[in-house]
Amino acid sequence: MNNNNGFGIVEILIVIVILSLGGIFAFKSYTGKTIETAKTGIEQSKQAKELEGRLFISALVNAEKMYYALNGQYVYTSWTASNAQLGINSFANVYFKEFAVEKSADGEFKVKVRGSGDLEGVELSS
Repeated sequence: MNNNNGFGIVEILIVIVILSLGGIFAFKSYTGKTIETAKTGIEQSKQAKELEGRLFISALVNAEKMYYALNGQYVYTSWTASNAQLGINSFANVYFKEFAVEKSADGEFKVKVRGSGDLEGVELSS
């Protein structure tokens, strides 16, 4: 007498193996995307922090141009956090706390900002 009231052990094992393989591939795919997303997030975070420096450089360049228009000369300074002549400081900045204005080869000026905290050692210039 043939009694077929359910699945046999072989069928159940085949289903378990297929589901396990699917789970393994899904997990690897998920973790790969998660790591890739984290790396992208870190890079975007660094770019956002460097944007503060670029904006600070832009403000310094504008202040130098205004000073030159009023006084006929540029203000040069070594590394500092503020300059009263330019009316500018870095106190509100989070990542770029120091700046310097140097005389460039063409007789004008070059602005540099130096990172701190997470951006220690990063130096940007105009």
